[in-house]
Amino acid sequence: MDLAVLVFWGLASLILASAWAVVNGNDIVHSVVWLATVFLLTACLFILADAEFLAVIQVLVYVGAISVVIIFGIMLTKRTLKGGEDV
Repeated sequence: MDLAVLVFWGLASLILASAWAVVNGNDIVHSVVWLATVFLLTACLFILADAEFLAVIQVLVYVGAISVVIIFGIMLTKRTLKGGEDV
């Protein structure tokens, strides 16, 4: 088997494991960190496919901007408990 194929399957399995952690995470902030990991690993797949421009755009837009916006949205959202108390 070619080394590129092995690297592809390794990255694909890491992406699937990270995506599973996003969905099944207990803490929403940890889920965002796992989502950023999925974005970074996807950029690695773009590099493996010789699409460096798309990899850079993936890192700048998704990891750099979308993940930060999601974290800001989480931090600025007011959470309340079932009794009506603020957290």
